[in-house]
Formats: sequence, structure tokens, C-alpha cells
Amino acid sequence: MKRLPALLSLCLAAVAFAEDGPIRLSPDQIARSGIAVVPLAAGAAQGMATLMRIDAAHGCLEIGSIIYGRALQRMPAMVATVRVAYGEPVKKGQVLARLQGAPLIELQREFAQARAQAELAAESLRRDESLHADGIISQSRLSSTRTAERQSALLLAEKRQALRLAGLPEPGAGGALASAAEIRAPFDGVVLEAAAQPGQRVDAMTPLFKLGRLSPLWLEIQATPAQAAGLAPGDAVSVPGCQQGGRITVVTPHVDAHDQSLRLRAELPSGAACVRPYQFVQVEVKPKDAPAGNAWRVPSGAVTRHLSRSWIFVAVPEGFRPVAVQVLEESAQSTRIAAPVEPSARIAVKGITAIKGAWLGLGAGEQ
Repeated sequence: MKRLPALLSLCLAAVAFAEDGPIRLSPDQIARSGIAVVPLAAGAAQGMATLMRIDAAHGCLEIGSIIYGRALQRMPAMVATVRVAYGEPVKKGQVLARLQGAPLIELQREFAQARAQAELAAESLRRDESLHADGIISQSRLSSTRTAERQSALLLAEKRQALRLAGLPEPGAGGALASAAEIRAPFDGVVLEAAAQPGQRVDAMTPLFKLGRLSPLWLEIQATPAQAAGLAPGDAVSVPGCQQGGRITVVTPHVDAHDQSLRLRAELPSGAACVRPYQFVQVEVKPKDAPAGNAWRVPSGAVTRHLSRSWIFVAVPEGFRPVAVQVLEESAQSTRIAAPVEPSARIAVKGITAIKGAWLGLGAGEQ
């Protein structure tokens, strides 16, 4: 009992000394104590730059299966020409290919017929409205004419939509029909897949092209649960080589059953110049609530507690330097800290007990 105050005084003195100077350990002592060090920034999450599928606003669009399925469901058409290849940039409205076939002629014929019926129904309605105003026909007759006009207008709208989806123009008043349908790019982007080949017969759900919009670009980030802990939509994301950073938009709540990882999605405002679809990249994520200064995620075993404070040990030529840190969040695997150290710093992750013993004067430090 009498030795406790003396030991406490010794610890306090050791801490005061350690904050002013390094913990002196020779290379031989470091090796014999099983001490291991790693770069502070070694724990960055890894991700894959990719474009999400089936999303016209931010990702890839399978033109054939989505746009032309209804138009070609009755009988096949044929690819007449293909005007783009894999990897080519395209502009919105640019012609990608031309299709020919009987279904395309039939679509135009049906539209022309529906347009003629709609015009006739509209003229009948105008006539019956005038006759009803003069008291010549009954209200029920006028109601029937109005119903017929509405049905004709709906049918015309349906046929017009079918033409638009097939890439066909509306036939002129003279009845001339287009010989081919033009497949056009729905947005500025790049050709990720060009499955269409001249002479190929295609029908409903046949993919012709896959286009990707590179601005904005989505990043699919794969992270461990420890790395993803505390991250939320709105957190800043940076990619080496990209001048503009992005933001996390989605953090999935479940763990992948195959590799026990979490998926995060981030969006870069413009990525075509610095990353490419399906490229693996290294990303850095900075939480919105990160304190001023540098914040890092380190193995939980690298952080030690002493006198109600948290510390890490930074490697220096003489041995190690203790650095007080602020713990932002922690788990069994990793701990996120705020520390006044540079990214190039190397920290101890194994042998922490031996370093701490030398720091407090309880181990074999260098004399």
C-alpha cells in the first residue's frame, strides 16, 4: 500500500518525459519485442468505378431491351447498319444503328390509320356539337360522338408512342413510309457494349447497345464493416488523379454473405477524365463530422489508454513517439481517430505492451 504513491509518481514523471522526447528503443529491442509498424494511411477502402445498370439518369441503359421491346414483339427486324463501336463517345440523338423489317412498316401503317380515324372523329365531334347547339340532335348522340373522339385520340397517342420507341418518324400527309428505324443515343455517354451486328435479326428483348453516362459517375465501394462504421450519405470521397471529389450517396445496411463486406455508393460529378468504367481505384472517405485536422482509421490494437487518454506510438529514428489522439468511434477491429500526424507517419500495430512498458519505465528501454 505504501508503494502505490511512488509508483503513481513514477508513471506521471514518465508521461511528462515522453511528451517531451521519444521512447528510445534500438532496432534489436524492437525486433525482439515483436513490434510491427504500418503506414498510417494503409487502411483506405477499396472500390470499383462502375456505372449502375438500368438507370437512365445515372447509369447504363440497355437500349434494345428497354426501348425497342414493344415495337419488335410481333416479328423480328434486321440490323441494316451499325454506326458506332465499343468505347466510342456518343452525343444525345446520335444515330447508333438502323433497323429494317416488316414490323417497322406495319407500325407506320397503323399510325397513319389511327391518325385518319382520329381526324375523322374530331370532325364528327365538331359537326355534332354544332347540331346539338341548334337542337337538331339529342344529348345522348353528342355524348356518343365525344366518347368515340376520345377513344380515337387515345389510340392515336398509343401508335405515336410506338413509333417513337421504335425510332421511326411520323409518316407525312402523303403517306410516305420510312424504310428504316434509327436507333439514337438517349444521352451523352460512351458505348460500353455494341452487340448489334449488320445483318443480325433481332426481336423483343434483344440488347443492341449498352451506353454509359460518365458524368456523373457512380463508384461502388467495397469496405469492411469496420471501415464503413460511422460513414453516411454526404461524406466526402476523393479519388487519386481526380481533381473533383464526390459524395457518398448510399450506405447499404446489410453485409454481403459471400465476402462479409458492405457496399457503399458514391457519385463523382465528372469522372470520364480520371477513372473509367469497371476500373479498380483507391478511394479516401472523410466523414462529415470529422474534426479539424487529420482523421484516420487504425487497427484497434494500435490505440492504448493511459491516464484517461488515448495514445498511438509513431515510429521515429530513436524508437517511438507517443501521440495523444481523439477517438471518434471504435469497434473490435478498427478505431477511427483524430491525430496531429502526417499521412506518411508509421505507427506501431503490434508489440504495443512492450512500447508502453518502455514509455512508463517498466520495460527495457535503451539506456
